[in-house]
Amino acid sequence: MIKISKLVKFLRDPHTEKILHFKERYQELDDLSNVAVEIGNVAVYKSLQTEMKEVFFDYLSAVMVDSVYKLVPHVLIIWVISLKWQSLTVPIVNWRVNIFGAYLVSYLLYNVGQLLANPIKAKLSKSVFPGFIGRFATNKI
Repeated sequence: MIKISKLVKFLRDPHTEKILHFKERYQELDDLSNVAVEIGNVAVYKSLQTEMKEVFFDYLSAVMVDSVYKLVPHVLIIWVISLKWQSLTVPIVNWRVNIFGAYLVSYLLYNVGQLLANPIKAKLSKSVFPGFIGRFATNKI
């Protein structure tokens, strides 16, 4: 069971560990660079800055690859949907909307809804229904 959860976690975010490693290394080098400035050692400062640039570009590469991994499922979903429907018609105003635009708008609305739902859920759980929302959110009803 643990192996399956590790596999799912890896497939969900394959580069998370690399990104965290590069972030920590960059922060460490930045701290060392600040110490080099404080003691006035120019050679060490230049060396640390060079290494920081390398780590930063490795970090950017890992973030870009991770972004591509997150984008691929959406491209596949749009492709599969567009095989059946090229465009959608908005019922009230009879506008024809490309499937790409409809998917993009629905995805953005979903994410904005999630961003707005979390603070609302937190306020409801504290003030109106103490205990109910907490049990509902953790499926302990």
